[in-house]
Amino acid sequence: MEALFYIAGFVCSVVCLLKKKRRWKPALFLLAGSLAALGMWAAGKMQQKEGSLKEIRRAEKTGAETRVELEAEAEGEIRSIQISIAPQAYERNELQRLSETLWESLKETIAGEKGTFDCVREDMSLPESVEGYPFRLKWTTNEPGLLSSEGKIGPDVPEEGAAVEITLQMLQEECQFTAEHSFYVNVFPKSGEAFWNRLEAHLKEIEEDTRVAGRYMLPERFEGKSLRFFQKKAQQSGRIFLLFLFGAVLAAAGEKRESEKQDNIRRAKIEQEYPEMISRMTMLIGAGMTISGAFKRIAGEYGRQRQEKSMPLYEELMIACREMEAGIAEMRAYQNMGKRCGLPCVIRFTALLSQFAKSGASGLKRALHEETEQALKERRERARRKGEEAGTKLLFPMILMLVLVMVIIMIPAFTSFG
Repeated sequence: MEALFYIAGFVCSVVCLLKKKRRWKPALFLLAGSLAALGMWAAGKMQQKEGSLKEIRRAEKTGAETRVELEAEAEGEIRSIQISIAPQAYERNELQRLSETLWESLKETIAGEKGTFDCVREDMSLPESVEGYPFRLKWTTNEPGLLSSEGKIGPDVPEEGAAVEITLQMLQEECQFTAEHSFYVNVFPKSGEAFWNRLEAHLKEIEEDTRVAGRYMLPERFEGKSLRFFQKKAQQSGRIFLLFLFGAVLAAAGEKRESEKQDNIRRAKIEQEYPEMISRMTMLIGAGMTISGAFKRIAGEYGRQRQEKSMPLYEELMIACREMEAGIAEMRAYQNMGKRCGLPCVIRFTALLSQFAKSGASGLKRALHEETEQALKERRERARRKGEEAGTKLLFPMILMLVLVMVIIMIPAFTSFG
């Protein structure tokens, strides 16, 4: 069946190449793939006929079960077969030797940190399996209240200690093998916890003896030690800190957003004021004034007619004039103004002023006329974009209104059919 697909791909690619269509590259790729697949398929069939499979190697004893897919042939009929092959099994004498080795290694580790079988004061380490050994470990104790099958020391261990018998079974289910080891350990209360275990038991006894009373009186002394009890309350400091931290993050984000908003408003005002300013500058230069004279004239007029509503671009003109009065070079003042505004149009304007202030005013009038036309063109483009944005913002309310009108029309229609 696979060979038919490869042959079909080969035929299709050859037909496409013979018709000389423009998509000859995909046809070449399909041709190459079909030939390669046919070759590999034929080679696989030849290898299969040369020699049949006689054996399959099992995984190592500590390995996992493997799943093998085979093709079986019986008198010309071929079928696919899947079989699972278990890893190599252990012999009983080998399992016995491994169980003894495992027991010797467990004796050094199960008593817990700094513990021995003669004095166990910490929870014991009783694993369910050990890497490298084919056994499942099952632990049992004759005193589960003193020492559980998981190796946990119970709260009822007497101060003088108690002997507990532990039984270990090493199980290997595949070979039906079981090895058993029993040993005794002396269990003592956990270090530092015996007093508190006795106090907790004493408090339980008091509670049981005074259930008919309206109040539960806590003891003031126990075993010669003074006692003080406090109502444990949930610590809210972490939640308060996280709440205020979240508030600080929101406040910082709000300040940043407000700063960006104010900066965008300022830039929009500068763009709006720029065409008028460049037109006045062009008119004054055309009337014969110098660059610095025209610059100071515009800034001075704004300063005399200053209103409550500030105009950012003219404020920058006044700052540049103060810099020149303070002794800063004229070209440097123009460049500083362009950097503070940060808009391409203002940077172009200040670059023109710096260039012609250095080389002379020849050609400045024409350059300013071109800049004025460019500024007016940009203003018209901004107005067009704002109109498109306003139309886009109105689109969603118009859709809602359309849906509302459709609902108003359709509801009476449906009710009339009923």
